[in-house]
Amino acid sequence: MLNRYYKLSQIFFINFMLLLGGVLAVATIVIYYSVQQIEIKQYTGRLRSEIAYVQRQIRRGNEPAQLAKTLEELTGRPLRVTLIDWEGRPLFDNRVDRGRLGNQGSRPEVAEAKRKGFATAVRYSSTDGKDYLYVAKKIDRANRPVILRLSLPLDTVMGDFQRLWVRIALVFLAALLAGLYLSWVIRWRIDEELEKITDFLRHLAQKHYSAPFLPGFTAEFRTIGKLLKKLARRLEKNERKRRKYIARLRLIGRQRSDVISAIGHEFKNPVAAIMGYTETLLEDPGLSADMRRKFLERIEQNSRRIIGMIDRLSFVARLEGHEIEPQMSRFDIQKVLIEAVAAMEQKYPQRKIRCETAPMVVEADRTMMEMVVVNLIDNALKYSDEDVEVTLVEGRLCVKDSGRGIAPKDLQRVTEKYYRVEKNSWDNSMGLGLAIVSYILKLHGTQLHIDSAPGVGTTICFDIPACDENDPNQKK
Repeated sequence: MLNRYYKLSQIFFINFMLLLGGVLAVATIVIYYSVQQIEIKQYTGRLRSEIAYVQRQIRRGNEPAQLAKTLEELTGRPLRVTLIDWEGRPLFDNRVDRGRLGNQGSRPEVAEAKRKGFATAVRYSSTDGKDYLYVAKKIDRANRPVILRLSLPLDTVMGDFQRLWVRIALVFLAALLAGLYLSWVIRWRIDEELEKITDFLRHLAQKHYSAPFLPGFTAEFRTIGKLLKKLARRLEKNERKRRKYIARLRLIGRQRSDVISAIGHEFKNPVAAIMGYTETLLEDPGLSADMRRKFLERIEQNSRRIIGMIDRLSFVARLEGHEIEPQMSRFDIQKVLIEAVAAMEQKYPQRKIRCETAPMVVEADRTMMEMVVVNLIDNALKYSDEDVEVTLVEGRLCVKDSGRGIAPKDLQRVTEKYYRVEKNSWDNSMGLGLAIVSYILKLHGTQLHIDSAPGVGTTICFDIPACDENDPNQKK
């Protein structure tokens, strides 16, 4: 039940103190009785020595009364000396009148001394109402056997024992206090380590993975610390992955929004034009044949514009899905460039395109290269009002305009799919032109180089290696 109401350190402290107290209690009882027996044995040994001394003195003719007095003076303790004849009648006692003693033959120590020659006993004396330690021995006196008995009050023995026991008890008390202090110190250290672990877990819950954590009280806490730090590193790594994933989802969401916005923006105008011309044709039966033809031509133009946008979306999707592989062939890219310039001049009759080229045979997908060149020139004409310059020199094709230019914040993103610099203007673009160009050039092992500044203009180039027409290893 302790684990439901107490902390770990308190459980440790309580159990330690119970264990220590129990051990000391058992040890106290065992030592108490052991020391008591040792003390009795020690006094029994002394009485054996003293009874031998008395025996020798009696043999020399000394009187028992004088011997008893001498022994008390030498030992410093009360000593009872008794002489008993073989029939159990007391002959002498220095403490009790012989008339009160009665026959001693039935006393355990006397009976055993008569049988074995020597005996000891611890018993209650009914004569003076005290517990005594008795030592009895068979001796000869005046050529007759008698029993010499020495006895010592047990309270004298126990007095010495109790003084010894007080010293032992003080040692035990000191041990108990030392154990109490030691267990309190250990409890305090455990609380400290657990508080460190708790604080670190709070930091982990708050995603503070680099919070300091230095456990070290015991090997177990150090192991826990290492595991928690490892967990923190793993959580931090997972958190970074989660953030990247969330950022990616947000980017996908923004891209999806941009796609929907771009498609809706670009499809809105041609669809609105088709609906307007169609409603006019339906509501005005008296419209002239020329106007009808003109409106139908506009409907056809806007329909083709929608089809073109759908084709571009489909083409980009196929490029991203690696469904289109370039059909490599050898051709003169100058011719492709001249044809593209002519087509753009026809589309923009009021604009001038200066072209500086030289013949150069390349190995590439001719249709894809036409798309690249047309997109670059179309962008240059669309975003500038000045002349556009196209050059093809030493394997580098460049399209340069002197228009509005591109801001630095947009420069890194102009080749992204659906990204438009001017999102609120309608320019018949979904932000796919440069994305398509980048995809195609990547398939040909090259890439765009864009140099632009606001108000200065933009130069877009890419490198494409020329083929040696006389090299037999080149593909035909």
